[in-house]
Amino acid sequence: MKRKSLVLAAVMAACATSFAFATPQTQWEQGQWQVDLGAWNPKAEMDSNKITSGLKGDVSSDSKWNFQGGLTYGLTDKWGLQYGYYGLKTGTNNEMPGTDGDEHEVNLVYSINKNFAAYAGWNRIKNSFKDGVNYSNTNNIAQIGLIAKAPLANNLDFYAKGALGTKSTAMWEAGLGYSITPDLDINAGYRYLNTKLADQGDKVLGGTVTDDANITYKGFIAGLSYRFGGGHKEVPAPAPVVTPEPAPAPAPKNDYYVESVHFGFDEDQPLASEQAKMDHFVQVAKANPQDTFKLVGNTDAKGSSAYNDDLSKRRVDNVAAYAQSQGVPASQMQLDYKGKTDPVSTNDTDQGRADNRRVDIWQNK
Repeated sequence: MKRKSLVLAAVMAACATSFAFATPQTQWEQGQWQVDLGAWNPKAEMDSNKITSGLKGDVSSDSKWNFQGGLTYGLTDKWGLQYGYYGLKTGTNNEMPGTDGDEHEVNLVYSINKNFAAYAGWNRIKNSFKDGVNYSNTNNIAQIGLIAKAPLANNLDFYAKGALGTKSTAMWEAGLGYSITPDLDINAGYRYLNTKLADQGDKVLGGTVTDDANITYKGFIAGLSYRFGGGHKEVPAPAPVVTPEPAPAPAPKNDYYVESVHFGFDEDQPLASEQAKMDHFVQVAKANPQDTFKLVGNTDAKGSSAYNDDLSKRRVDNVAAYAQSQGVPASQMQLDYKGKTDPVSTNDTDQGRADNRRVDIWQNK
């Protein structure tokens, strides 16, 4: 028997060194199942001073490998229903007879976040002895507990879980865990369970219990967990980045001459004879709303540059104001003025100066 225990322990150790271990789950998905399979080798301990028998002090049985397993179902992404089984069979030695019990628990588990989960439920622990000892006791326990884990390295976590329950029951387990795949992981750790064995006055091991007595089961534990169903939430592949073809450069626009509106000497309002030109400009602008029109004011050479700059600006503003009053939007016109710097004729004659007193209109298309 001891040889078998050593072999199984060696196998578990080999798994540990080869794969590391996995933690109890603190997260799951709705509709997902998890199957837990493993083994643990508890030994039983009790304080025989609380029993009027031939035993004295703390006594313990031999450890023995037991099956342990469980099943979890994700009710939602936050809530899960969990069943667990642990054998409580230990070996007989000179100190005390071996035990022959088991443990069944059903818990409702709530995922707090990826590192913590809380649970509450029912635990049935059967304490019994073998080798002719006629005693058996079953504890039906209400319990509440917490599961925690912390990452240590890539896929490697430390985990701990603990619970308190009625019948003076306490449980804790701690160890290491490693995820082999997203659906398969293994664990190895140490488990401790302490619960009531007998009430005062009960007959146990050939004696009478003088005070409420507890029994402890503790030992190494190892196993694997496999998850299926529920469907992993797949992260959609990012949409391919399509680099649009660069838009072709717009064809260069050209300025096309439309009209020149003329003014009298030192006047900023067009000559009356220029009305037809003004109306022609309005007609062309309305017929081509996609085009802009450049209006450039000019003067003759008489007077200072500053004065003529202002005069040419007023001439442009007045032509633009008329066009707006006829329905041409201001955004369709670009206004500029050049004063006396851009003559089209000589400034040495009256006719030449008359030609220079103007607003030139260009269509940009």
